[in-house]
Amino acid sequence: MKNEFKGFQKIFLFTFSHQLRSTGYRAATILLAVLLFLLPAGIMAAVEWFGGDEPEASVYENPVRGVYIVDQTGTPAVGFEQLNTLGEPGYTELSYTLCENLEQAEQQARQSEDSVVLVLSQTEHGTKADLLLPEGSGLSKEDVSGLELFLQQNYQLIQLQKAGLTAEQAMQIVTPVQTEQVTETVTSPEGDSPFEMIKEVFSLILPFALIMILYFMVLFYGQSVANSVILEKNSKLMDTFLISVKPSAMIFGKVFAIVLASLLQFFIWIAALAGGFAAGSALVRAINPQTDMLLLQFFDMMGELGGMFSPAGCIVAALILIAGFLLYCALASIGGSAAGKPEDLSSTNVLFTMILVISFLCTLYAGGISMAGDTASAAWMDWVPFTAILVTPGRLLLGELSPVQGLISLLVVLAFSCLVLFLAGKVYRMMALYKGNPPTPAKLFRMLRGK
Repeated sequence: MKNEFKGFQKIFLFTFSHQLRSTGYRAATILLAVLLFLLPAGIMAAVEWFGGDEPEASVYENPVRGVYIVDQTGTPAVGFEQLNTLGEPGYTELSYTLCENLEQAEQQARQSEDSVVLVLSQTEHGTKADLLLPEGSGLSKEDVSGLELFLQQNYQLIQLQKAGLTAEQAMQIVTPVQTEQVTETVTSPEGDSPFEMIKEVFSLILPFALIMILYFMVLFYGQSVANSVILEKNSKLMDTFLISVKPSAMIFGKVFAIVLASLLQFFIWIAALAGGFAAGSALVRAINPQTDMLLLQFFDMMGELGGMFSPAGCIVAALILIAGFLLYCALASIGGSAAGKPEDLSSTNVLFTMILVISFLCTLYAGGISMAGDTASAAWMDWVPFTAILVTPGRLLLGELSPVQGLISLLVVLAFSCLVLFLAGKVYRMMALYKGNPPTPAKLFRMLRGK
């Protein structure tokens, strides 16, 4: 067994170094990382900058500082100072002055460029309020539009004081009543507590998300594994190469090196994407501290729900995903070992794609996708390598399995991956002198048994 791994270290270091130094690998890593960082940050900031709701001028901007009031309604005149206590930004320090007639109000208002005259009169439809700009005023009609809206919204307070109520009584009447619908968080007989509902949503989303991640990683990197394995066959160096390095050592070295380089590239992209969303969130809050962007609300909710995932479960789940990626790369190495030239890879590499699809259909049929509920019927999927990598990580995150059970499932996947790599080494040695079209899986199996 020791001789089977002779030359493993050299193959691993050479392949890993070759992957990192290749122009295509570096260019793809850097360019995509920059895009994944800039796109979320730029899009989030642009959406908030160009699409955010601008504050109304009536709330945040009010150039009026003095209001001279002429009450012609025939009702007792009252002061308007109580409006300053409402706490409306821009309307807390206005000077309200009662005048006996319009001439007196206009004369006093001309002494300041930021004052207006308010004339109250009674009509058959109710009270009418006119805002007049005195001669020589520095204000425009747009400047007093905010004050006009403010008075329309809060004149009820003045009417209540005119009716004989004190300012405190009037404030109590106009104070809005805040209502809130509260649902008790007691688990119902059906188990529909908020936590259980969130858990059920995650149980539906996680398997599909994990399948998509694995599928695209295998699709993106599986070809690299097969091409690396077939490299010596294509360059006519295989016979010389196999004299100094055992086939198993070569397969193990190449696959582990490419898996490590691929994971390094993938994690760089994930870190760039996370950094892009973090930078975008910071930019959005800098543009508008009171933003109500749904994406930020989702991030805040995910932060609050972070406690439902145990650190040990997250670590083991991530390791199972990595082991699953290794398993499918090992299957891709069988395709590369069985192919005689690069053109044959299109037919030999269909193996890992078919197994991935079949595994997904098995988990779907056995109830592994809907993990919230009776999980006993699908417990076997945690111990079958091809289904475990799709189901077990989600169950670990949701607490359906303990970290110890997850570790056992991880060991099963790793052991099967090593078995597949040994099989790929045997196929590579067996196909060294094979000529012709690639054998079918059935013929390949018969050749292995005859060997």
